[in-house]
Amino acid sequence: MSVGSHTIPRFYLEQFANPTRGKGKSGKVWVYQKGMQAQLRATRAQGYENGYFGYVRPDGSVDESLEERLGKLEYECNDILVCSKSELCDLRSLANRNRLAFYVTLLFQRSTSRRKFSAGNWLKIKEPYLKLASNEEYVRDVAAHFSESAGEQITPEQISEMIQNQAAQFAREDVIKNTFLAELLLNVEGIKRELVSKPWQVWQAPSGAEFVTSDNPLVTFLPITEEVWHPGHGFHRPGVVVAFPLAPTACLMMGIVGKEFKSVSEATVMRLNDIVIRASDRFVYAKTPDEKIAKMVEEVGGTSVPGKNAFVGAYPDEKRIEEHLRSAMRIRRRPAK
Repeated sequence: MSVGSHTIPRFYLEQFANPTRGKGKSGKVWVYQKGMQAQLRATRAQGYENGYFGYVRPDGSVDESLEERLGKLEYECNDILVCSKSELCDLRSLANRNRLAFYVTLLFQRSTSRRKFSAGNWLKIKEPYLKLASNEEYVRDVAAHFSESAGEQITPEQISEMIQNQAAQFAREDVIKNTFLAELLLNVEGIKRELVSKPWQVWQAPSGAEFVTSDNPLVTFLPITEEVWHPGHGFHRPGVVVAFPLAPTACLMMGIVGKEFKSVSEATVMRLNDIVIRASDRFVYAKTPDEKIAKMVEEVGGTSVPGKNAFVGAYPDEKRIEEHLRSAMRIRRRPAK
């Protein structure tokens, strides 16, 4: 039986939860989902999916060890997650910044939005990659390369068949899932360094206003004007701001120059909530029910979609894939006989 996993950590959701009486009992959050009435749900049952972090072995069995590893990594960050919303926290400390940046990046990498993005990317490169199977020059050069390194004759026809077999893997669910899991921690360090290098500021909500969060809590936007923010840009883009709601009262902003803690207006809180709701996959979470939030979820929830209108890069064509593979495997071009 697969291990039940929280696609978003329960401890993180507890920061937005209403406490429940009784030792060890989970808090409850208001959960918004497009097309449904807001519901008050226990954090322990929210964002729960069996086998989410289960690596599929070649024999079809599932390796669940990543679940335990991620749990330990998240636990090590719990203190800084709680402390960072307080002005007593030293956000200039490199140790604090590294730990919190690791945590927020990890939540971005493990999100259901990121999983769908990863799957979509593999499907998009399947067709241009498959074209290499009929690229006579490429398969000839690859065959010659591996014939030399292996010390046995490998034909272009064998290479063409290998490419076709490999392309077929791009659409297999187990391969797509395993690739997502393999990349999960691999990509954390690069994004973390980018976030640590940015100026940090914690926005504090005024009385009567609250930040919300979602199943995809780390969001980005470009401030076009003071009141117009465009969501879904890459972490390396100049001028991009990265936001991570810490609690209903506080939101970490990376890319904002100024003092470490700043009280903002209700309008600013709602503008940030709009970005968070647009970037959500399915669920938006809040401590207090709010008709304005419910309306925003219905109107713009899940409209900033990675790979479609957010985090959109230049997908490689056949030529770029070929050049990458030649460079990575050191396959030189050879004159035709």
